[in-house]
Amino acid sequence: LLGEPASKFRLPATAWTTALPAVPAGLPSELLQRRPDLAAARSQLLAAQARVGVAQAAWWPSLTLTAQGGGASSELSNLLKSGASTWGVGLLAALPLFDGGRREAGVNAAKAQLEGSSIAFREQFLLALKDVEDQLGALALLQQQGEANARAVAAAGQALKLSDTRYRNGLVSQLELLDARRSELANKRAALQVRSAQYQATVGLIRALGGGWSNPGA
Repeated sequence: LLGEPASKFRLPATAWTTALPAVPAGLPSELLQRRPDLAAARSQLLAAQARVGVAQAAWWPSLTLTAQGGGASSELSNLLKSGASTWGVGLLAALPLFDGGRREAGVNAAKAQLEGSSIAFREQFLLALKDVEDQLGALALLQQQGEANARAVAAAGQALKLSDTRYRNGLVSQLELLDARRSELANKRAALQVRSAQYQATVGLIRALGGGWSNPGA
């Protein structure tokens, strides 16, 4: 790919010095509020709560109590006046208390929607927590792998130096020297793969937190 012999290829030194972002301790769960999926679930929950309030408010009779001058309105007077053996039958039938259960069914439906939205929000919140935990677990495991690979790279480098000295003194063949170089490159490649996985897991953690661990209100 580079158009150069493999013996001339060297990895850049900066590949081993770039530091990963440090994840601070004590991150609050409030950071998850920035996640779009949780924000949407929370909005749906609040909307369902509002619908329950609207449905319950529909039970309350709507009457005009006073007329001009502060006297009783005609609606109030007609509702309370006596008649044969009934009590404002026409107006009573129009009140929410006598609607055949329609408003009660509306309240029950709104409460059922609220319960469904509440369950959906809890499920989404648990998924967000799992997402964060998975990324933190991956970072911890990759940290251990990175340390092991660093030791392997150091050991391979020492072996290469020893093989080079032995080759220059005529104690080993060039084949053994090339094999030592191949082993060192293989260990460096494995270390770079782990480093790449660490960056990917860090990005995944930032995404899981909804945008990093800085305080959005600061």
